[in-house]
Amino acid sequence: MIILRFTSGLGNQMFQYGMYLYLKKKYPLERVKADVSWYSWNSAHQGFELEKLFSREDNPCFHLDKATEFEAYCCSGELPRGNLLNRLVNRATRFFAGRHFEAIRLSETGRESCDVLKEKADHIPAGRNTYITGYFVRESYYGESLEELRQAFSFDLSALDCEGERFLREIEESESVSIHVRRGDYLNPVYNGNFINLGMDYYRSAVDIIRKKFSNPRFFLFSDDKEYVKAAFGWLTDSVIVTGNDGDKSYLDMALMSRCRANITANSTFSEWAGLLNDRADAIVIYPKAYLKDKDSEEKTLPNWLRL
Repeated sequence: MIILRFTSGLGNQMFQYGMYLYLKKKYPLERVKADVSWYSWNSAHQGFELEKLFSREDNPCFHLDKATEFEAYCCSGELPRGNLLNRLVNRATRFFAGRHFEAIRLSETGRESCDVLKEKADHIPAGRNTYITGYFVRESYYGESLEELRQAFSFDLSALDCEGERFLREIEESESVSIHVRRGDYLNPVYNGNFINLGMDYYRSAVDIIRKKFSNPRFFLFSDDKEYVKAAFGWLTDSVIVTGNDGDKSYLDMALMSRCRANITANSTFSEWAGLLNDRADAIVIYPKAYLKDKDSEEKTLPNWLRL
């Protein structure tokens, strides 16, 4: 059995689902399952959103086989962290099993100098319990399945309110360009040591590129800090700040961004997926070279993706 752990926010969950699909294709004779127990004790972001958003009767392309707590334990050697008893059991398991625990554990940190985990994930021995953790943002995991993933990640836009429907009409009737500005948790001391807060140099350069490619672009600004955007982007003409999609409706920002003619992404898996879901043949996606403070983003081979 191969079990993949799901963690973090929606963008990360979508990359992890891409890895889940990769493993199912790579090992058709193995049981590949998803461990979502992280969300039983961690309240970050909006919780586990994939099922809520994409597991619908009108969307047969999405399917996720979830592991039971016992199956996850058999592969990971750990119970969910939720309570004291579980933590004590985990310590006991590590103490008594030590290196003799039979399961294989593969973990991707995101800072490997080469695709270390993929090499190991591509050579899992048949029949061995394996537990895999990581974020899997590399194109080599999802690239060959991108069209399939676009079908699986089909948004239901009926949740748009009147204002959201107006934004959608404007996006579809104009040379629309989304600009995503990620702040929020990136300003938190827990994260700001790792993630870069992109400055105006990046956004001004991206806008300059867009103006050379479109005769009459209209810019739609998406952010978790709308007051900052209002002040910082005063220089940008023909723009509007998209509002109304907060909390458990924040996924609608991704849905709207994906409908634009072009996307200027942040160093965020959230807006990166907006670009990946943009299936226009002539779509342009601009993404930052700088992602983490100590590591640049991967250079993509996707058509019309521009690294800046």
